[in-house]
Amino acid sequence: MSRPRRPWYARALHLKHLYLSNVWCVLFFEGSIALAVLMALTELVPWWVVLLLPLAVAGMVKLNDFIAGTLERHG
Repeated sequence: MSRPRRPWYARALHLKHLYLSNVWCVLFFEGSIALAVLMALTELVPWWVVLLLPLAVAGMVKLNDFIAGTLERHG
């Protein structure tokens, strides 16, 4: 029996301990882009945040995966 193919967001971040569904991957990636664009359009943030926010969200997801792996080994 083969394992279902993981979403590209999870594969791109090389997540080992978090198993995100397609819905969560869309929310994290496209949702962060949409939020950044909306904030830039309302002039709450400069336009470079449109690039920075999805990277920051990806970094936090990767950090969460790392912490989950650490807790799994020691707990």
